[in-house]
Amino acid sequence: MKRLTILLACLTTTAAFAEDDAQRAAMGFFEKEVRPILVNRCYECHADKKQKGSLRMDNIAYINKGGDSGPALVAGDPDKSLIIEAIRYQDPDFEMPPKKKLPDKEIAILEKWVKLGAPWPAAEASRVAVDEHGFTEKDRKFWSFQPLTKPTPPEVTGDWAKTDIDKFVAKKHAELGLTPAPEADRRELVRRLYFGLHGLPPSKEQADAFVNSTDSQAYEKLIDELLASPRYGERWAQHWLDLTRYAESDGYNQDAARPAAWTYRDYVIKSLNADKPYNQFVREQLAGDEIDPKNPDVLVAASYLRNGIYEYNQRDARGQYEVILTDMTDNAGEVFLGLSYGCAKCHDHKFDPILQKDYYRLRAFFTPVRWRDDQKLATDDEKARFATEDAKWKEATTDIRAQIDAIVEPMIQKNIDKAYEKFTEDIRAMVDKKPEDRAPEDWQFSYFCERQMEYERERFDALKSIKKPEDKAKYQALLEELK
Repeated sequence: MKRLTILLACLTTTAAFAEDDAQRAAMGFFEKEVRPILVNRCYECHADKKQKGSLRMDNIAYINKGGDSGPALVAGDPDKSLIIEAIRYQDPDFEMPPKKKLPDKEIAILEKWVKLGAPWPAAEASRVAVDEHGFTEKDRKFWSFQPLTKPTPPEVTGDWAKTDIDKFVAKKHAELGLTPAPEADRRELVRRLYFGLHGLPPSKEQADAFVNSTDSQAYEKLIDELLASPRYGERWAQHWLDLTRYAESDGYNQDAARPAAWTYRDYVIKSLNADKPYNQFVREQLAGDEIDPKNPDVLVAASYLRNGIYEYNQRDARGQYEVILTDMTDNAGEVFLGLSYGCAKCHDHKFDPILQKDYYRLRAFFTPVRWRDDQKLATDDEKARFATEDAKWKEATTDIRAQIDAIVEPMIQKNIDKAYEKFTEDIRAMVDKKPEDRAPEDWQFSYFCERQMEYERERFDALKSIKKPEDKAKYQALLEELK
């Protein structure tokens, strides 16, 4: 029995040594034969600086994760591994490297490596272990994704610190051997408060009132007064409007005016002055037309989705919508998530933990967005009253307007037809469809054609276009009568 035990121990030890030898041999094969091929043939397009097809090849964790086509290898099975399929040039549309096929010797080395189970240094692989969602442990620990905590203020000496925040500042001062700056005098303090909350200096009377006040609560009362002023919303709305790329013109070269853009600006100002909860503020801008479409004070918030740039003289309707859709996605990621989201449009983000597939998940929410020019910022009662008065006006002016149209409408329609003809045939087909026959994308793409057709009417200058003196005189007389 004793001899048998010794024999089993020897066999186990021998097997362990044999396993260690096999692992060492596999790692030696990887370092000497495989890694040089990966470095020389793959890293230029698939490493830290560039990841074509979202594929990275400088760590087994990235290779297992794969790219746009899925995991790059199946350990132990070369025939099921995409990386081997690509280097074998089995599919004309899926060949790597794309410029020239690898030598047969190098292909054989990579096939052997996969067959061995794709050995890779464990310590190196563990540094970028990727979970089922495609994130590393480092990604998971990204600072802005950590849950909020409520730290205990440190104990500090001296009487400089007045608040809990001051205590953290004082502790860092002590660590760095720094001395706090002298406390601002009352005249400097009142100027800081006014500039900070209103963006404007105090008047001499306002400054003197604070400087000369003997009220122990003068500072707190002044802050409350400044926050209660409409100037507060006007000042701080600037920051939000900058983030949401608000402008009163379209941008690009033609840069047409947006005469109704101010309604969104005023919505932001009113929201700040009303101390609207932030979550409500966000939801209204992303979906105000869904939340409360009959309330003009909520509907206007969805104008956030109209803040993107628009190029008037752009005939590529699909290309234009692509620009707008990208702008909406990028801006929403930056504004509401606080991340440089746009980088993930073309590849997994190189610095922030954002996957390319997550970029398009967010983009999917904006893909159905349809720009509308028929939404009115009015209540149902206001619309009804307007409709009643408008009907009376139209009835009273029917004959006059018909005479005006007889003079100018043929010229306007000619310009509209020219604008229509500049678009591609498929876009014109969408414009020609009846409203009830239009698919969602018909509405989205035809909008850009119809907007330019309508612009021809808006910019039509009758007095310059009417050539016959008698027609021009009649037109001017009709306008006076219409007034």
